[in-house]
Amino acid sequence: MTTIVHMSSTQLTAPLGAAKQGSEPADSSEAAPVQKLLRRRTDVQSRASEEGRGVAPEEVTGGDGPWEVFSEDWDPSYGMPATFDFDDSDDVSLAELSHVHVPPAKISPSPMCFIDGRRRVELQLWAEQRLTGVRVPGILGCYAVGAVAVRPGQSAGFEGIRVGRAAIWGGGHSGDFHSPAGHHWMSDSTTSEDPTELLARLQDRMRLAEGQLALDAASQGWTVVLDGPLNRIRSLHHLVTGYVKTHRRQLLPPEQHALVPSLGIGWRTALYTAGTDRYTCYIRVGNPRPGGSRWTGIARLDFPATAGIEAIVDRADQLAATLPLYAGQPHRDPRAPVNLTLVRNLENHLGKQMGSEDFAKRAARDAAATQAA
Repeated sequence: MTTIVHMSSTQLTAPLGAAKQGSEPADSSEAAPVQKLLRRRTDVQSRASEEGRGVAPEEVTGGDGPWEVFSEDWDPSYGMPATFDFDDSDDVSLAELSHVHVPPAKISPSPMCFIDGRRRVELQLWAEQRLTGVRVPGILGCYAVGAVAVRPGQSAGFEGIRVGRAAIWGGGHSGDFHSPAGHHWMSDSTTSEDPTELLARLQDRMRLAEGQLALDAASQGWTVVLDGPLNRIRSLHHLVTGYVKTHRRQLLPPEQHALVPSLGIGWRTALYTAGTDRYTCYIRVGNPRPGGSRWTGIARLDFPATAGIEAIVDRADQLAATLPLYAGQPHRDPRAPVNLTLVRNLENHLGKQMGSEDFAKRAARDAAATQAA
């Protein structure tokens, strides 16, 4: 069972109560054919550069006809925002008798909270048996989760902040770490000895903490927008919606998938089933820059099926119309517009709540030296 270490926390209060005194504000404003094709693209780009103009989409061609070229402003350190490997494992089917695209609804203000998390590796470790020389990898990591609470007519604020640290070991090894400065990394382990699996375990701990905070908030009546899909929440709550910024899989059949980028801001697609326990739809929160990919500004919403289709239609309408109000700004965020301004500000705040990274690394080295002694 995952245990969260609360090094610092603030209480998430009921949505209709007064804003918590002293809560910090969250600024809401804030192969051969392939090689041949690549050579063709390079030739076209060089010629266009010499002529002092851009590349026309019809100039880049392959064996199947014209290709279109788009720029991508998304920060590459977060991976590609849209790759679309086709995946029909969720048994997606149309669930709503509606137009292919649903126009924006009239916004009805309601208390909402946006939940996200951050994590970082503070030190990489090895544990070695002196007699055999057998080694297993480990990491000391930190994660923080929290919420931006938005009450109608009041300023947004950070609430429910939770910070935890973990000593994650491979090969089934275990062991807590303590530093003289007061840091405590609780032991966790995985049977794998692949270092990438250790980072994935830290990510899982953060996701579980996000999910628990989302359930806590929903139980108090908040409409919750949880950054990421709902597949890592242990139990689904009808007030929790997953907000998915990146698109790794093509969920819809090709003809329906091709229509998604034509959404206008505030519009959404019809709802589809996603497996047996969720509904999903696509929305547009912002437009791409000139020359940008048509998928820029597209997000996907995940809804638990527990509320019933009628209630989910209403919630999908409201979120599709409301979320563009918080769209990220390109001059501030390299993941704009789908990374919402409130969430970006929350991420920055959580980074501060985790404390100085340099100090944490020194504390982690001190703890490792104490352990070795």
